[in-house]
Amino acid sequence: MADRVGCVVVTYDAREWIERSLASVQGIPTVVVDNGSTDGTPALVRERFPHVRVVEQENRGLAAGWNRGLAELDTELVLVLNADAWLVDDALDELVAAADRHPRAALLAPRLLDPDGSLQRSVRGFPTLWRLATEYLFLRKLGPRTRALNAFYGAGFDHRTEREVEWVMGACMLVRRSALDEVGGFDERYFLFSEEVDWIRRATDRGYDTVFTPAAECVHVGGAS
Repeated sequence: MADRVGCVVVTYDAREWIERSLASVQGIPTVVVDNGSTDGTPALVRERFPHVRVVEQENRGLAAGWNRGLAELDTELVLVLNADAWLVDDALDELVAAADRHPRAALLAPRLLDPDGSLQRSVRGFPTLWRLATEYLFLRKLGPRTRALNAFYGAGFDHRTEREVEWVMGACMLVRRSALDEVGGFDERYFLFSEEVDWIRRATDRGYDTVFTPAAECVHVGGAS
């Protein structure tokens, strides 16, 4: 496993959650890219996780942090993990197994859970003019359970079946290196939010798949760093 998978975690004042995040990926090469934390996150990581490589840089956004971390690794697969997220049990093994089952998957994602164990709905539909209108004009509130008005949020997706999807929230993503080499890195013009959907759209346009697998689970606090 360790020779196939590496991990990138981007931090910004993530001291409260980073230990749990890094503990969940112990045993694989891991890079923490710190975007200018002021709460002592880099020092804490160096003290508690001496095997983790820490890279400090100015805060140029999440995409820039991901790209820097990806450049520090050369593994076949890279787990891009939020600083406020952590894998549950054998989630990494399940993600790698799914990658082997789906050789054309550029990105694979687990089922996300809130800290209380409830489902965090993470599957989305690519943004279109209509789908964005249903969100920003609050049309989806007229029919909260209809696919027509809630496609942007993956309405009707049960999160219980492994399948190809349009895109997923980027809290935890297993990315295939060969796809990164072909598609390129994350677009650093996105400072925060939409980095993952842009990259997945570009990968999809090149014929790659995105796969959701509920056999793997990851807790995501959300907005905590």
